[in-house]
Amino acid sequence: MPERLVLDTDIVIHLLKKQPHTVACFIGLLEAQTVFLLSPVVVAEIYAGAFQREHKEIETLFSFCKRISIDSETGLQAGHYACRYRKAHQGISLEDYLLAASARQNRCPLWTSNRKHYPMDDIALFDLPG
Repeated sequence: MPERLVLDTDIVIHLLKKQPHTVACFIGLLEAQTVFLLSPVVVAEIYAGAFQREHKEIETLFSFCKRISIDSETGLQAGHYACRYRKAHQGISLEDYLLAASARQNRCPLWTSNRKHYPMDDIALFDLPG
């Protein structure tokens, strides 16, 4: 079990929609004392698509996470990723580059189900067991 994981927006959405396999994995990781790192990118993406009535549930989920910051080093790394991968890998957003850079800066895997958005060879991606 990883000690820390950066959460991608898709995983947070799966958790909010209570997808059983993702929730079971999250609970297992939580019980194993994995620390979930939450980027401001994910916070922004989640709230951009949320209704007011969902805010309490979102904050409850976020309370299980450690919020991290994006600094200029993370931005620089994201820019390098974009420069390197944007031509060969269409459809990767700036948000994805920032999350990949956050995983690299925090030296931990990124938990995502959108593997195609993360072709970077210098970050680890976490897979759901089973």
